[in-house]
Amino acid sequence: MKKIILFLVCLLLGVNAAYCEAQEQKTTPAIRAEILALLHDNTPLRPTQIFDNVYCIGSVSVVAYAIKTEDGIILIDSMWDNTDAALIKKGMKELGLNPDDIRYVFVTHGHGDHYGGASYFREKYQAKVLMSETDTNLMYTLNTGANSPRSPKTKVDQFVKDGDTLTLGGTTIKIYETPGHTAGCLFIIFPVNYKGKSYTAMLWGGTGIPNDKNLQQQYLNSALRFQKLAAEHNTQIQLSAHLFDENGYENLKKTAMLKEDEQNPFIIGTDGVQTYLKKLENNARKKLAK
Repeated sequence: MKKIILFLVCLLLGVNAAYCEAQEQKTTPAIRAEILALLHDNTPLRPTQIFDNVYCIGSVSVVAYAIKTEDGIILIDSMWDNTDAALIKKGMKELGLNPDDIRYVFVTHGHGDHYGGASYFREKYQAKVLMSETDTNLMYTLNTGANSPRSPKTKVDQFVKDGDTLTLGGTTIKIYETPGHTAGCLFIIFPVNYKGKSYTAMLWGGTGIPNDKNLQQQYLNSALRFQKLAAEHNTQIQLSAHLFDENGYENLKKTAMLKEDEQNPFIIGTDGVQTYLKKLENNARKKLAK
C-alpha cells in the first residue's frame, strides 16, 4: 500500500517521471492497474462546508477550497480542467454559494491539477487569477506530466510574491514563496471561523518532493521556515489540495456528519501542525541523503 500511495503522489503532484517509473517497476501488474485507476479517479467527493467560511469541493484526485468573505469568494486552486471547474461550480451551488461571487482564483503552483480550471472562472466570472511569476513561467513552458494538454493554461492577472497579502471582505491571506515542490510554489496562512471561534489555517500548495537536488534543499529550507511561520501565527489547521494526505478523505466525511459535541478533525492544534511539518522536513532530509 505504501508503494501505491507513493507512486500516486508522484504522479498527481508532478514529481520526476523517471522516479515514478522506478517505483512502478517495484509493483505487480495488478497493483499498477490499481494505481492507474486511482490516478484517473475523477469521482466527485461530497461538497462540504468544513468551517463557517471555508468549503471543500473536488474529486478523489484533487480538491479546491472556497473561502467566503463579506465581499466575495477567494477560490484556492481550480483542479484539472474545465470539466472540473464545472464540478466546482456545481458544488458551490449545492453549498449555497454563488459562483458569480468568485473574485479571485489563487493558484498555489504551476501544475495542471491546480491551474487547469482557472481560465474557466476568469472568462465566465471575470475572477482575477493570482500566481507566482516563477510558476506562471513553469505553467507556460512545461507540457508533460501534470501539465498535459488536459489542463488549459490560464492568463494570470497578478503575480504574487513572498510577503504579499490578499485581502477581501475583511479576510486577509498571507502569502509566502515556498520553493521545493516547484520553484515558485506558494504557502498561505489565513483566518478560519468555526462555531464562534477563530482559528488560523495553513495550506502548502504542493508537498511532493522532486528528484532535483537543488529543489530538495529548497524544500527542506521551506519546511523549516514553515515551522517557524506556523508557530508565529499560532496555526492550528493544516489543509491540502490532495486528500490522500493526512487522512483527508476520512476527515472530509467526518466533517460532513459532525454532531454538535464532536471535534472538527481538520483542527489538529499547534502541536499537530508542527508534527506534520516536521514529517515533511524529515522526508526532505531522507531524499537529500540518497
